[in-house]
Amino acid sequence: HCPRIRVYNKRRSVGNTRLLLYTLFLGSAAWASVYHPTECSILKNAARRSLSGGMEGLQLDAGSEATVDRLDDDDEVIAFMPAEGMIIPDGPKRSVLCFLLNGNHHMAKRINDVAEEHKGWGQIAMIIGLVVALVALTEVVPLNLTWLGILSFPDAARCLFKMNTQAVKLCISEPFDFLVPFVTLTVGLIGAMGSLEFHPGCCAFLASFGFIYVTNGLLFDADLTEQGIRGAASALPLYVITFIMFAWMYIMFVTGGYPSASSAHEFSFVFIRTHIRTSFLSIFTRFITTPLLFLAKFIFKKYRYGSDLTAVIKIRLIREVMPKRDLAAFLRSRDERRSSRRSALTSRRSAGRSSSHGGTIPRSAPPTHQVRD
Repeated sequence: HCPRIRVYNKRRSVGNTRLLLYTLFLGSAAWASVYHPTECSILKNAARRSLSGGMEGLQLDAGSEATVDRLDDDDEVIAFMPAEGMIIPDGPKRSVLCFLLNGNHHMAKRINDVAEEHKGWGQIAMIIGLVVALVALTEVVPLNLTWLGILSFPDAARCLFKMNTQAVKLCISEPFDFLVPFVTLTVGLIGAMGSLEFHPGCCAFLASFGFIYVTNGLLFDADLTEQGIRGAASALPLYVITFIMFAWMYIMFVTGGYPSASSAHEFSFVFIRTHIRTSFLSIFTRFITTPLLFLAKFIFKKYRYGSDLTAVIKIRLIREVMPKRDLAAFLRSRDERRSSRRSALTSRRSAGRSSSHGGTIPRSAPPTHQVRD
């Protein structure tokens, strides 16, 4: 018989957490307004990954075109559009593994190729390890079988090693789409470990699960390989299964389905003359819902908008105010500048293909224009 678990939260504690997020939001907006004064401080658009290096031409959406048709030539319009895209060079020299090997791109390419060739074995081991570890937490089988959770580490490492280092940097620089879920996931998993009295096998499983989440979720946009961009849609069922496992683990922790997890395991500390005492399980329930909701949002975006649209990397929007009569000329001029830049990049990429494996990967967003009446 499992004891009933009660988790108590004070309203002030919930308010403090929200206040911290609001402060982070204001800080990021203030930083953007100071260092990027010509761009929107809040409005952002998802980037679209492409292997060809092409950038779409600028055009109004159907709703904006209908609005423009109803306006007079002297009426003002506000055009929202992506800021200039970023071109990211790709190839073995820019992989995370090459960075870890201190620039030995030949060795990095060989290791990544072998790992991709035999990735099926790693994925099978990952699924078996996660399922057995989740069952072991219920103590239907010995709890020490949670050690099998580390079988998921090799496949997650394979995904990390082939990622583009510059794209990884862009991911971790996003405050709300990376830092917030990463920090809350880390704190939540530490709370789960504490509620299990830091059992070594349980800690190994939870750490491996967190590594999988960060690599395959938060850093998903950094995979700029052809298979990573075009074949991401086929991996959607795997993300759904991961979400179900994540939600199941949360429910079992909260409802007492894991006998070793107890709210009696507490810790206390003093913060600005205030003595704070809370349980590890309470920490888990407070923080882990944020990465769980982010994973649900990630799955919805991939299902609704396609696998090539980024979930974490964002491009800020710029806004231009002008009379309606100048809108067509403005869009045409901007499109011509983008076309000339695209031609220059294409010629440079063609010249460098003979000496480099990979190419250039543009980070560009689909054009979005809104018109205000």
